[in-house]
Amino acid sequence: MNYKLLALVPIVAAGALIKNNKQLKVTNYNLEFKNLPEEFHNFKIAQVSDIHCDKVGISDLFFLEKLCKFSPDIIVITGDILDSYRNDMDIVYNILSQLSAVAPCYFVTGNHELRLPKEFEELKNVFERLNISYLHNEVRSIYKTNDKINLIGIEDYNYFKAKDELNHRENFQDILSKLSDKNEFNILLSHRPEKFDFYVKEKYNLVFSGHAHGGQWQIPFVGGIFSPSQGFFPKYIHGVYEKENTKLVVSQGLGNSSFPIRINNQIELVLVTLKKEAI
Repeated sequence: MNYKLLALVPIVAAGALIKNNKQLKVTNYNLEFKNLPEEFHNFKIAQVSDIHCDKVGISDLFFLEKLCKFSPDIIVITGDILDSYRNDMDIVYNILSQLSAVAPCYFVTGNHELRLPKEFEELKNVFERLNISYLHNEVRSIYKTNDKINLIGIEDYNYFKAKDELNHRENFQDILSKLSDKNEFNILLSHRPEKFDFYVKEKYNLVFSGHAHGGQWQIPFVGGIFSPSQGFFPKYIHGVYEKENTKLVVSQGLGNSSFPIRINNQIELVLVTLKKEAI
């Protein structure tokens, strides 16, 4: 037996894991809606989620090349830019400055922003300098000619738990209801995919979420192994989920946090093109 070759096995395996952790997947979705305003047919949205103070992929340049080629109308950032285990504001500023140069950016909090109040205040100053919109339980209308859609951002679920532990579910639902105009086309940015039934109840047309990290390890015929908040064998880990008239897009995320290893689960840039469904 060649023991020198045998000794290389763990090194090669470790290299494969590192590559899998950092290899970028670009996912394109064409999503059709009956009530999409005519002027928003072919409207392009790029989703960035769960960066966790990490460099994006093996090379940021590859990520930005794919993003610029898509030429999004807007970029939505669905939480956890910061990381409570190894925060690095230089990395954060670098990626945000590059994103903001591509298209208007809109951000909602994840659970990690709420864990770092001092750093989050610094992040809000970065948003102001870079003209990135932080949606704090609020609506921004986007207009094209005489048509408009509503872009709505809600704080991470832990925000409501911290404010009122006893009534946080009702308060979360109440804010979702108040922000949604049922007579218009509503896009929601919300970090948590496991709250899908809340979004369906309030009749949101399209929701962007992250948080699940793609189930961390994706096993063939089994699916994702674990996700924050959903636990083992989570239901919502990546892709498009549809219930009644609500579509939920879940990103696998662009970074890792306390658990650094992904298996069969690449980091992901999500690119969505809205389509007016033919009647």
